[in-house]
Amino acid sequence: MPRTKSKSKTACTPRDKLLRLEQELNQMFLERADLIRIILLSLLTRQHTLIFGKPGAAKSSLVRAIASAISGGCFQVQLGKDTTTDQLFGPIKVSELPHDRLCRAFENFMPGKPLAFLDEIDKANSVILNALYTAMEERLFLNDGEMCEMPLISLFGAANSISQLQTEALAPLLDRFLFRIEVDWMQSDSNFLEFVRRRATGESPFITTVLSITELQQMQAAVRTIEFSVEAQEAIARLRKELAAEDVHASDRRWGNCIDLLQATAYLNGNSEVTGADFAVLKHVLWTDTQQISVIDRKLRALQKLKPSKGKGRSQLSKNLDPVLDNAIAAMRDFDADTAVGKVAIALTNLQGLKQGLGQMPQTQEIKDALTVIDQKITQLETHRQQITDRNFQAVI
Repeated sequence: MPRTKSKSKTACTPRDKLLRLEQELNQMFLERADLIRIILLSLLTRQHTLIFGKPGAAKSSLVRAIASAISGGCFQVQLGKDTTTDQLFGPIKVSELPHDRLCRAFENFMPGKPLAFLDEIDKANSVILNALYTAMEERLFLNDGEMCEMPLISLFGAANSISQLQTEALAPLLDRFLFRIEVDWMQSDSNFLEFVRRRATGESPFITTVLSITELQQMQAAVRTIEFSVEAQEAIARLRKELAAEDVHASDRRWGNCIDLLQATAYLNGNSEVTGADFAVLKHVLWTDTQQISVIDRKLRALQKLKPSKGKGRSQLSKNLDPVLDNAIAAMRDFDADTAVGKVAIALTNLQGLKQGLGQMPQTQEIKDALTVIDQKITQLETHRQQITDRNFQAVI
């Protein structure tokens, strides 16, 4: 029988999978492109998103769909005035009470999941709010008298109205959501007709893409290597000054988080550095009153002209790569059996982590050159480690 040539499969990077997930979600949820992009950015930046708007706008359905595409699970609960901390953080283990321990069975609750979705978050009581502040900001929860770490990546909150959250009592909660976005019912007649057709025929797109936590972490590392040029830094400072003149103010913490967000946006857009096109997302971040969004949007349009830098000074890649290479070189100069192996192991871990992150980036010539250098140093370090091991073995003999 004649042989058929098997088609070679192109490796699918985590970024490719994330973009495919975005495409599937946009096919599934009409007129939700901005919200979908924001939720994906929140995963890349480990930030939280508040979604508010009219009931029946698919807020909950969209979050659940995205959560189903991320391995590790998502904790979901609808909050109310009577919601207890046990419903969020897990019940107290009765078996531990005789031992004077207040241990929680948290594995299937918020402290045991990478994602959380809190519906009707505006109805949370003060006890829940106080617990959420620490969980959202520090990823910690109280268990048996100790603050324990949570694997929480992002928390999504939903509310029908933002007004109930814009109070002095709830201001700290609102500030912990980097993203605040309003959704409405469908506006396009053609999209609504498609919605009706799907409902009538039972046909609907579905999600096939699944991302692992490891793949998310790889992308988060890649985001940190995105170049943030001097021009982009000056643009941020200029934007802050111009918005202040319009009585639009944001905390230093929020401005700092904007840096990470712009890098993540550039990463998703396939760029190796932040440009003016990436700034548009800030209209969902910098406002404290919805009436400010139009002012912010107008200021952001002026930044569209910001172009990629032309190689002025050291790039962000160089700044990340140079200290890792310096550590590798220092490790190769150490021939002391008691210290060299440990130094080499650390240097190898750092190089391999950086290589993994750069592998998810658009493959510019600078990145290709950096990967070549990293591979060379990894080979040299492995050879050095073997030499130290052989020398130590001979000394023992």
